[in-house]
Amino acid sequence: MRTTTSSFLVLLGAAALFGCSSSGNGPEEPGDVLLEPPAQGAGVQYRMVSTIEPAQEIERCQLFVAPPEGLNVNREEVRFSGGSHHVLLYATPYTEMPTETARGQKLDPSQVHDCNDGPQADWDVTGVIAGAQSSDGKSFLGGMPEGVALKVKPGTVLLMNTHYLNSSAETRETDARINLHTIPDEEVTIEAGMLFHYNPFISVPAHGESSARMRCTTDNDISIVRLQSHMHRRGVGYVAHKVDAGGNMTELYAHDRWEDVPTQEFEPLLELKAGEALDYRCDFKNTEARDIAQGLTTRDEMCMLIGPYFPRSEAYENCANEQNFFVPTWFGSGKSTCAEALSCLNSTANGDEAAAYGCVVNSCESVGPQLSAALTCQINGGYGACGEACSAGDPEACNTCIVTECAAEMEACEIATCD
Repeated sequence: MRTTTSSFLVLLGAAALFGCSSSGNGPEEPGDVLLEPPAQGAGVQYRMVSTIEPAQEIERCQLFVAPPEGLNVNREEVRFSGGSHHVLLYATPYTEMPTETARGQKLDPSQVHDCNDGPQADWDVTGVIAGAQSSDGKSFLGGMPEGVALKVKPGTVLLMNTHYLNSSAETRETDARINLHTIPDEEVTIEAGMLFHYNPFISVPAHGESSARMRCTTDNDISIVRLQSHMHRRGVGYVAHKVDAGGNMTELYAHDRWEDVPTQEFEPLLELKAGEALDYRCDFKNTEARDIAQGLTTRDEMCMLIGPYFPRSEAYENCANEQNFFVPTWFGSGKSTCAEALSCLNSTANGDEAAAYGCVVNSCESVGPQLSAALTCQINGGYGACGEACSAGDPEACNTCIVTECAAEMEACEIATCD
């Protein structure tokens, strides 16, 4: 019986949830004031100002503390100076301002600082509150229906992140602002959330093409306000579908743009019932002489589905089930059987991310459910049964436990064939 290697599981576990690409300089916002703050008592503005040197590409972060009364965010506005596709505001698990990064660097995070490996390399994040991909595009949260609000707990540490590229020969002063417009506690009837579905299985061969497709099934009825995609510059196509309980697919959103990304608004709201799913696919074309894999930087690729919805299901925001296990279904676009895909993963050299992710990308579509079940069982440590064995630092004991707990999924994978 085949299991994936522990090194691959570490690689997949390290895949970032969030990130963004950057592009050349766009036009500056006209006028002296980029975005006025909300009126007193009606919200809060978070702002980052920094200097970008000529020909510099840089991600920067700054941490803030939410008000002691918390926030009920019903609407957001995002504005930023040209040169970026990316301004994000994350929630973190911190209840007080940390004094050093996850890598042990001591700094004052309330000041603007470099985070060029992506914010998740330095700070823990739990979800996205607000943001936008382009200075003139629609923001992620936008406006929510009356009485619906994304809630931020009192005193939560928030992380603001920008990603700028200054392609000019001049130093640029950048300004990014996020307004969170709030409503009082007594007006909140439903808590909202933000979908941030991230497909880690992306592999695009040198001078080649490929696709990355992922499906997330909800355990609860939800209403979706809007959707938008996220890809980097090799993205040449995107399509998202609603999948009903019978497997029938209805197209929701399609385009061919990796920048200036359109937003799909739903009026009336898109209703997704328990047992139904969102299925999305990114198409890539690589003109470079090297393989491209998923990752945080502009040298890598991403395939994401983003959008506000309600009522909140914290697990579904990250394509997890009610037990909080990561349970997407991945569909390849190649010809490998399920068993061949697992064998490919076992034979992939450590550190060769493009090859490892390619094992799934190159599997055939019809074995997607079986391959995904085998992988998610292992990724989730036998759905929790192997937590103790795998946390003790004994790879052999961990692997033995996973082989036992995932036996049914692995056997189903072994016999699954391409139709």
